[in-house]
Amino acid sequence: MTTIAELIVKGLADHGVRTIWGVVGDALNPVTEAIRREERLEWIGVRHEEVGAFAAAAQAQLTGTIGVCMGTVGPGSIHLLNGLYDAKKSHAPLLAICGQVPMAEIGSDYFQEVNNDVLFSDVAVFAQTVTSPSQLPHLFEQAVNAATSHRGVSVLTLP
Repeated sequence: MTTIAELIVKGLADHGVRTIWGVVGDALNPVTEAIRREERLEWIGVRHEEVGAFAAAAQAQLTGTIGVCMGTVGPGSIHLLNGLYDAKKSHAPLLAICGQVPMAEIGSDYFQEVNNDVLFSDVAVFAQTVTSPSQLPHLFEQAVNAATSHRGVSVLTLP
């Protein structure tokens, strides 16, 4: 059975993404593990999520292709903001993949819970949380298409 992480990683590779920038974190460990297994992708671990977002934005600006960065739950996602604003102001296509607390804990004031859809509403042309596996294919395509067609930032949040 294919996992959500594997679907995302295959989708990224199929869309021509070759590099993903970010910091590993519990909420996104399945995605980073799937990246490790995908030969078409290179994971570049950085010391701070902000650096990953700026690197993905610079790559998108220089190549015209979609840049991808990742930040885990709470502070990890928040730290992406400066780089995402750089992408927005530069009209660079960028996809940020963010972790989230477990679905059952959303809205319960769980440790490090942040409402990413609200957090990223100003910087992103598209920001959605995947609330069920069946949503992923459609939301993933919407996110990539929004980032590339609007030359802006898309954010997908994964509980």
